[in-house]
Amino acid sequence: MPHLFLNRPRNFDLLAKHETVRKDLVWESLNAALYKTGGVIFIIGSVLFFPAFAKYADVGAWSFIAGSVLYLVVTGHDLLEVFNAGRHRKGEPSVWDRLETLAALTYVTGTILFIVGSVCFLKRYDATEAGAYCFVVGSLLFVVGAVVNVLQIVTAGSLIKLQLMNLTALSFVTGSVLFAVASVPYLWTIESKSDARELFSYLAFLYLTGSILFLLGGVFNYWRALLVIRGVARSQKLKPAPAK
Repeated sequence: MPHLFLNRPRNFDLLAKHETVRKDLVWESLNAALYKTGGVIFIIGSVLFFPAFAKYADVGAWSFIAGSVLYLVVTGHDLLEVFNAGRHRKGEPSVWDRLETLAALTYVTGTILFIVGSVCFLKRYDATEAGAYCFVVGSLLFVVGAVVNVLQIVTAGSLIKLQLMNLTALSFVTGSVLFAVASVPYLWTIESKSDARELFSYLAFLYLTGSILFLLGGVFNYWRALLVIRGVARSQKLKPAPAK
């Protein structure tokens, strides 16, 4: 699922008083590793939603729960970093600052809804309708967050960063829309078993495609973040040494 993507240098070590390129690289890489792991788990969970694997439906739901928890670690850390950046900001927050806070909040809220929705899909609770509502609302929140982030494309700074931000946004928005669309039919009552099997096979395919797009979006975002960090490192090297 989507998470915050920004072009400003970020201080991921929330306890550090000063930003360092090395620490930022380590934290960004750790975030990316957690996100990619969650992405792979989500893909596995999506596969298990195919009717052919109906007996493993609970495993699929647990996969979504595990993947969503990993995503929550990433989105939660993103939100804390945004709050931390605001705490150290001088002057009033700009429109862009407010937008990134809004995006971070929508991602965290959407992720929590996905966790709740995944729990509802477990057979012991048999609350498929409630789970579907959580997925639909959560997916729409992801779309809102990604669209808000898209507004910041004008601050990309270079062509390659612009392209990667576009690819990240496209992957996240499309994946979120696919999840929203795939969740709606779980609110329906389908009498024909053959129709239900065909429909749910198609919905599982949409979930799978959306999960792959989420993973690709994370890869594009990490690539872009590395370019931002590299740019910060280069600018620090070019700064003149202080006079003695």
